[in-house]
Amino acid sequence: MKVALVGCGRIAKTHVETCRKLGNLEVVAVADADLNRAKSFAESYNIEGAFSNYKDLFELKDIAFLDICTPTSTHETIVRDAARAGLNVLMEKPMGRNSEECGRMIDESRKQGTKICVCHNQLFYPFVRRLKTIADSEGFHLTCFRTSHRENFEWLKAHGLAQPWNVSPENGGILWEVGTHLAYLQLHFLKDIKEVYALGAKSEFTVWDDFVVLLRTSSQRWGVLEISWIAQEPEMVYEISSSNGKRVQAYLPHGYEIQRTQEAAGNLAGVIQNWLTDEKRIFGKWWKFAKDHLEKPQTGHFDLIKNYAESLEKGLPSPVTGEDGRNAVRLLECIDESLRKQCPIEFSAWQN
Repeated sequence: MKVALVGCGRIAKTHVETCRKLGNLEVVAVADADLNRAKSFAESYNIEGAFSNYKDLFELKDIAFLDICTPTSTHETIVRDAARAGLNVLMEKPMGRNSEECGRMIDESRKQGTKICVCHNQLFYPFVRRLKTIADSEGFHLTCFRTSHRENFEWLKAHGLAQPWNVSPENGGILWEVGTHLAYLQLHFLKDIKEVYALGAKSEFTVWDDFVVLLRTSSQRWGVLEISWIAQEPEMVYEISSSNGKRVQAYLPHGYEIQRTQEAAGNLAGVIQNWLTDEKRIFGKWWKFAKDHLEKPQTGHFDLIKNYAESLEKGLPSPVTGEDGRNAVRLLECIDESLRKQCPIEFSAWQN
């Protein structure tokens, strides 16, 4: 299957390398507003075509889908143009800057009979799938899903892992860049979210950079979402809790898991037992870290793009539909509104 790619930034490398690992997908041309960057990118991956205008990609024959790796603010125009040209699209998260943009993309795609897939890759992380299996198991009785993502933007920028536009208001700032992952995961674990309450601050940037969100459902479950890009120590944790007090945590980026089973240390034996448990956790963490340096950890892109390609071949629904993408964006909008108004905001998901 032939693929054309728009946007030759950092994440585009992951997409091209994933297509190559799959074997049945070939990126045959790329486009970027900076033609020199497009040519350099194409040369580094032995890709024949390089253009400055993404519409030139529409003239290529037998393209299975257009892979969009551009900033969020550009998505609507490119997706709607691609739909009018009869092209399916895979697009990086988040789907759009607001749910109205997402709706227009969905409408145009339906009108033209094309298919959208949003790159919510963390749904396909092996450890996220394991957490979901545990959460849905008969004996667990999920009560809370907590997602915490704390990093330092200046460190990320210095190491090429973030760009200045990631904290620009027009692109949604940290909430849209990082919060998207946590939003669609919360919607995946908690199907009946009905209210959002968020509190936070603009500590170092003109966008929300340190905040916490409480998600209330129509059942006895709730969600907690924490984000900071001013943290001095990184922490990326996903945690499920059950009604009987059991907790299972998964730590990014390596995906090692901890079942929180320590008891209060009432005597020397308890102190020793808890110390041994702590040592076991530390060993597990660094063993996984070392293993990941030998074997690249899965980013979720492999299974997502594989499933999308199969959905196109077999006429099946996308693994992450445009409606899924719009719901994640709608949740982000409610979080932003709650942060601004400092009050709870009602949330309701669109149905596919």
